[in-house]
Amino acid sequence: MIKRIATGIIYIGVLVGFFFLRNIDHRLFGILVYAFSLIGTYEMLHALCGPHGQTAEPFARAMKLCASQKLVVYAYALVFTPAFYVVESFAPGQGYRSLLVLSFVFAIALFCLLVVDHRNTTLAGTGAALMAGFYPTAILSTMLLTNEFRVASTLGLLLIFVISPVADTFAYVIGSLFRGKKLCPSISPNKTVSGAIGGVVFGTGASVLLYWLYTLTSDYVYRGLGYSWAGSPWVVFAVIGLITSLLTEFGDLVESVIKRRLGLKDMGKLLPGHGGILDRIDGTLFASTFVYIAFALVVVRVVL
Repeated sequence: MIKRIATGIIYIGVLVGFFFLRNIDHRLFGILVYAFSLIGTYEMLHALCGPHGQTAEPFARAMKLCASQKLVVYAYALVFTPAFYVVESFAPGQGYRSLLVLSFVFAIALFCLLVVDHRNTTLAGTGAALMAGFYPTAILSTMLLTNEFRVASTLGLLLIFVISPVADTFAYVIGSLFRGKKLCPSISPNKTVSGAIGGVVFGTGASVLLYWLYTLTSDYVYRGLGYSWAGSPWVVFAVIGLITSLLTEFGDLVESVIKRRLGLKDMGKLLPGHGGILDRIDGTLFASTFVYIAFALVVVRVVL
């Protein structure tokens, strides 16, 4: 427990440090996303390629990636974040185009390997490689895009990195106190319905509190959907908190399914007491995706 708490404090310290670095240059936050991408990709490939536990599904045991497929996945992760900032430096607001192009090239390259390296590649390996590229690198693009909002980008990132741990923490605390009916016993036997409700309630509260504190400490004025009504921002951020909390818990369940089917306890060992980076940011990946969409369509209303 002490090791887990100490690791959690260090992790939070790293996040806070990168938020301070954003004050120097907002692009420095991309270093954190880049690190998540590279480490997460390594963990995902290692998990998919084995060794798998005795409880792994037969399909998982047959899911091997050849050297050329691994090379393509690593190349995608290595180029993804830098390419975004290179394009942004020449054409502000157009960085997302590089992400789309790279993702298409990544997928096409893997399909081409079925011919070019047909002796070593398999359809199962191609599927695994696509999965390793999309999860986490492609999903992490939503953090890069949120960081680029000209308005309230800090608020968006705070929602991503605060709601998820708040929902996780209180789901664990409330679940431990009240126990009760299991949420998904066949997937994650320790999660309870009471814990899930507690996580959603406190995650929603954290979202509203963050909005209030942000307006107090900055000159931000809500100009999103329904801004003419004084109560609209409170409703909007409550809904964002509610859905983000739900997706955080759902993201945790998704990774639990992946680990269970691969016969693994953790995706990595980088964070003592927590597992790997993917074990730490599983729910955050899902939260990031929704927060970006909510800001783009409702809060900031970006037109691409």
